[in-house]
Amino acid sequence: MTGKDRIPDWITGARVLVALAILAVTPLGPSALRTVAFLLLLGWTTDMVDGRLARRWDKDPTWIGEHEFHIDMVMVLASAVYLVLSGLVPALPGAAYILVASAISLALLRLSGDFLRFKSVTMLLACPWVFAPFVVALGRDPVVIYGGLLWAAAALVLDWRRFLGVVGDFLAGARAFLRR
Repeated sequence: MTGKDRIPDWITGARVLVALAILAVTPLGPSALRTVAFLLLLGWTTDMVDGRLARRWDKDPTWIGEHEFHIDMVMVLASAVYLVLSGLVPALPGAAYILVASAISLALLRLSGDFLRFKSVTMLLACPWVFAPFVVALGRDPVVIYGGLLWAAAALVLDWRRFLGVVGDFLAGARAFLRR
């Protein structure tokens, strides 16, 4: 494997660092919301870039590439933990949702054997947490809202086909889950 071939994996791995950075600012409480939101946008940007580079360079998947979705979910989980521990989301329902959703997702991963099914259900369970920092920011920090909207618009313009692919994967997994 050449140095160039490792770049997508390094970019994917950067999301673990983003998750750790989110957890590191958690003690700052609600005042870290902007930081957490922009760390998430940085993480989602690396998500767009790593796959694009791997496809462009026709890179064979590695362990990191095969576990990219899991790494994405670690980042989402870190932001959910931040929201609960900082008091921006009510502790009891927030913690209960995290625990139940994690249990469902992990059970599907272990018992199902169908990655697409696991991914689809996990995406559905994680969806509220993906958007929660930006929803929470509605009444607190308009910079987060504008930054999130600009990022989303740019992401859709730059990578519309990937967006359709992600939505397609989600729908295919949902159909497979409902058929069983």
